[in-house]
Amino acid sequence: MEPHPWWRGNLPAEPSRFVGRQAEVTKALKLLADTSSVTITGAAGVGKTRIALRAAAECRDFHPDGAWLVELSGERDGGLLPHAVAAVMGMPERSARPQDDLLVEFLAGKHLLLVLDSCDRLAVACRELAVRIRAEAPGVRLLLTSRRPLGLPHEAVLPVEPFRPPAPRTFAPRTPAPRTPALRAPEPWTPEPRTPALRAPEPWTPEQRTPPAPRTPDQRTPDPWTSAPDPTDAATDDALRIFLDRAEAVAPGLVRGEADTGAAERICRLLGGVPLALELAAGQLPAAPRSAGPLLAAPSPTGSLPTPPPPTGSLPAVPPPAGPLSAGSSSAESPAGPVEWLADRLEERFEPRPAAHPPFFRPQRLRAVIDWSHELCSPAERLLWARLSVFAGPIDPESARWVCGDERLTGVPDLLAGLAAKGLLTPVPGGYRQPEPVREYGAERLARLGEEARMVRRHRHHHLGLARRAEAGWYGPAQEEWAARLRFSLPDLRRVLGSPSDPLSAELAGILWILWHCMGRLNEGRRHLGRMIAAAPVADPGLPRLLWADACVAAAQGDPERAHRRAEAALSAALDWSDHAAAGHARLALACHALLTGALGEVRPAVRRAREHFHRAGVMTVGEPLALVVAAIADTWRGEFARAVTTLEEAGRLCEARGELWARAQCDHVLSIARLGLGEADEAARAAGRSLAARWRLRDTAGAAEALGQLAVIASIQGDARRTARLQGAEKRMRGLSGARGPGRESVCEPGTVAERTARQLLGDDAYDAAFAEGCDDDPGSAVLHALG
Repeated sequence: MEPHPWWRGNLPAEPSRFVGRQAEVTKALKLLADTSSVTITGAAGVGKTRIALRAAAECRDFHPDGAWLVELSGERDGGLLPHAVAAVMGMPERSARPQDDLLVEFLAGKHLLLVLDSCDRLAVACRELAVRIRAEAPGVRLLLTSRRPLGLPHEAVLPVEPFRPPAPRTFAPRTPAPRTPALRAPEPWTPEPRTPALRAPEPWTPEQRTPPAPRTPDQRTPDPWTSAPDPTDAATDDALRIFLDRAEAVAPGLVRGEADTGAAERICRLLGGVPLALELAAGQLPAAPRSAGPLLAAPSPTGSLPTPPPPTGSLPAVPPPAGPLSAGSSSAESPAGPVEWLADRLEERFEPRPAAHPPFFRPQRLRAVIDWSHELCSPAERLLWARLSVFAGPIDPESARWVCGDERLTGVPDLLAGLAAKGLLTPVPGGYRQPEPVREYGAERLARLGEEARMVRRHRHHHLGLARRAEAGWYGPAQEEWAARLRFSLPDLRRVLGSPSDPLSAELAGILWILWHCMGRLNEGRRHLGRMIAAAPVADPGLPRLLWADACVAAAQGDPERAHRRAEAALSAALDWSDHAAAGHARLALACHALLTGALGEVRPAVRRAREHFHRAGVMTVGEPLALVVAAIADTWRGEFARAVTTLEEAGRLCEARGELWARAQCDHVLSIARLGLGEADEAARAAGRSLAARWRLRDTAGAAEALGQLAVIASIQGDARRTARLQGAEKRMRGLSGARGPGRESVCEPGTVAERTARQLLGDDAYDAAFAEGCDDDPGSAVLHALG
């Protein structure tokens, strides 16, 4: 098993080595031990997120239900906050109750750490949710990051400041060395006049010299011109360490020697110790000339500095430009190295000139470094940077190419890698993430370019196309990949859905029925679909899809009245538009309504008409095998198990021909029930095992709990009481993981209750409880393996 599987949290791997901040991490851990919520505050770029993630990783093993990160920088709608948290944790939304109630109820029995990152834009919603969690879920610890405190009752605040820059180096006068007799006698020396504040040196004679202490070979002679410490000692300073670490990552072996270390210390002082600014500055080193030579004396009249050519392949030496030397640069005989070049350029920009520029505050310096990073990018990188700001969440290269690429911008994947090398993008699994200050800067640049409306349109069209491809590919072998892709793009899909009056948003809400219904995001789907239906005109051809999708969601949530109302409206509108695919799904929703209300005789006719519509539409849809499953459920409820098996075998052949997984899992679960009704326990166990394996692959924890319960019932019928008890314990653990409630064990006729009673009679209460506890103690992955074995 992997050390931290997906059901134990989603903390990302650190993108680079963690430098410094251990004191802040320790303080955060101490506060978390003493209180239920801690807010890490500080200006942009000081490392709040890195501290929170390191603290969460260090205490993850102390939280049995895991540590979970919810990234909120791209979210704009506070009403979606409970949905965002539920989606990250894999909590299915199977009830029509308010989502915040369901989330708090789900968390009530959990012992986990929840990290809400970048709460600034949703401060009110985060504060309200945190108050409820603290009151109703005492086992949950909250770790929040924000630029300012959220105002929670009894809020523990951990302020974070930039690193302390290294102190300036001091210089001492050179001590004259004794001369040998072979040298010419020195001229008589007369001390120069000194100010009264300076003390005259003591007379020096050779006899006063003390012999040097023995030195081991690895000791080096200190530079007599400076009292600076050895670079290895200086690296203990956090600001210098983070710069040197990032410099080594982007340009290995570039920083060496006293001169480079001194220049690096100067950079740390110029940037005020702001970690993000230091990382961005280090990211410019590959673009620095290897022999910088003289530098231009001052910025251009507009305040921007000349942009060096972008690096391509190896970095050739750049000849020194004409012009006077700037402060701190070397002569032509002793050219400045890349680190000194970088320090000189920063000094030109940041050091206040007499009566010209006011001193920079630290936030202004971060902004100025971002601005300078922008200047040092190639024109193509600048354009891509600006266009990427339309994304709300992580960015995969394909989406970046489709949204941002055109005749002006080609080679997007290589440009993404270049921006990541400069520290302007952070690699994450599947793509990249933009630091929030970098995203904000890019949005400003995009507005100045006048491309904001165009990029927003391209972003919306791309994600609508993504949803269309996902719907078309869902009924096929790539179901797992499409599920992962939709989860990855969920923040951007939410951004597109934020405009109910836009026809693209309405179409997207309907197409995403696979996300709402098949992937368990029922409550969020109901929210979006309801808003889109209310805003859609009656003559909208996309209205039938919205209506039947909402009907399916309502049926899955156990709301038959809403399901029937929406399904009837969908069928009427679909027939008006001769949209047979929509009419088929509307008929399927009516079949589900009949099943929920006990009108079992109406189920098969509705399913038959639904299939007729699907065939007339000429589309292959997962709705067809799903309709057969609904018909088979009605058969099993009437005790017609043989008929149900025949129907389910047909549904299984349809799924197998397409390589489909989700509907096949539903089919196999009902098939297991029907086989058991026929007394075929072994066949029932095989079907239930296939259902469990498929649902676990799709991360459907509620469905996996249902399959475990079915396997426990079969084990009881087969006479294996100990397996029954252990599987029922694993079922309880899995239901706790998903937040799903059991099927109602208060009924004495419920199969699980009968199985438990039988197992207790065979084992005795003590042995049953011991085996049940063993199943509860299993981690979910091990429980699934045991059940399948």
